[in-house]
Amino acid sequence: MHDSPDHSPEDATSAQSPLFRKAESVLEANKIRITKDWLGLIISRMDDLDSLESFPTQESIRASVELVEGLAAALRDERILDRFQPGGHYYEQAAQLGFFGDGDTPGLVTLSGNMLALEDSVWMLLLETLRKEDKELLSLVMRLRTALHGIFTASAESYFKRSTSELDRLAHTDPLTGLYNRRFMMRELERHCEMYKRYRHKFSILMLDLDNLKAVNDTHGHQAGDAALKHLAMLLKVNVRDVDIACRLGGDEFIVLMPETEQSVVQVVGDRISTSLAKTKLKVEGGLVSLEVSVGDASCPTHGTETNQLLEEADASLYRSKQSRTKGREAANGHSAI
Repeated sequence: MHDSPDHSPEDATSAQSPLFRKAESVLEANKIRITKDWLGLIISRMDDLDSLESFPTQESIRASVELVEGLAAALRDERILDRFQPGGHYYEQAAQLGFFGDGDTPGLVTLSGNMLALEDSVWMLLLETLRKEDKELLSLVMRLRTALHGIFTASAESYFKRSTSELDRLAHTDPLTGLYNRRFMMRELERHCEMYKRYRHKFSILMLDLDNLKAVNDTHGHQAGDAALKHLAMLLKVNVRDVDIACRLGGDEFIVLMPETEQSVVQVVGDRISTSLAKTKLKVEGGLVSLEVSVGDASCPTHGTETNQLLEEADASLYRSKQSRTKGREAANGHSAI
C-alpha cells in the first residue's frame, strides 16, 4: 500500500483533535472491512452476468483499500487532501474505479450511487464508535450529503448528455458546409433500405456535382472554392424539407436522401436547385463567378433496394446529365459560330 509521509505535530492542522485521531484510527484499522462492505453492496445490486464479469479487478480492489488509507491520512494531515485533487496520487487511484458505471447516462447514475455507497460504508463504521452527540452531528452531515450528492449527479448527467450530443453532431457533420458527412449518409441509406424491405417505405436520392469547382479553385483560389461549396450547401438547405437528409459526400459531390418521395418529385427539386444556382453569381476577388451543377437521381425500389445499387444509378444518372449539358453547350457554341 501507499505509505503516507510522517509530519511533525505542528505541521498537522488537526493533530490535536481527539475526534480526528479517533476517526483516523477507526478507518486505518477497518480499511479491509470498509472495502469489503462497499464492494459487497455494489455486488448485491447487480442482476446480470455481464456486470458481474466486468466487476473490479485485483488492482482496483487494492486501489480501493489505498483510498481508505488516504482518507485516514487526511484526518491526520489536512495537506493530504491535495493528493485527492487532479494530478495527485489518490486522484489517480480513484480514476481506476471509473468503470463501476457502464459508460452511458444510466451508468453515470450507477457510478454516482456506487460512490455514495463508499461514503455510507465509511460513515456507518464511524457511527458505531462515536459518542451520542457526535453521532447526531454525523447523521446531520450524512443527510445533507445525500441531498447534495443528488444535485451533483443531476448536474453531471445533464452535462454528459450535452457533451455527448455535441460530440455526436461533430462526428457526423461536414465541417465546411455544416451538412451531414459521408459516414452518416451511408448509415442512413442502409437504414432506409432496411425500412423499405420491412415496411415498404419508398425513398429517393438526389445526387449533385458542382461542375466548375476545379476551375474556380484554379482561377480564384481554394477560398473561393470553399465559398462555392458553402453556397451550394445553403441552396440545398433552402430547397429540401426538414425530413430530407442533405450530405456532402466529399469533394464537389453532394447527396440528398428524401424519404417517401417519388422519382418525379426528386427531379423537380433537382431542377429547382440547378436553376437557383445558375441564377446566382458568386462574389470572388476580382469579380463574379457563375456556378454550374449536374444532377442525378435514383429511387427505391425502382432502381434497387441496396445502397450500392442506388448510388450507382444516381451516379450514372448524374453522368448522363453532365454529358447532356456538355453536348447542349457544344451545340449552342457551334450554332453561334455559324
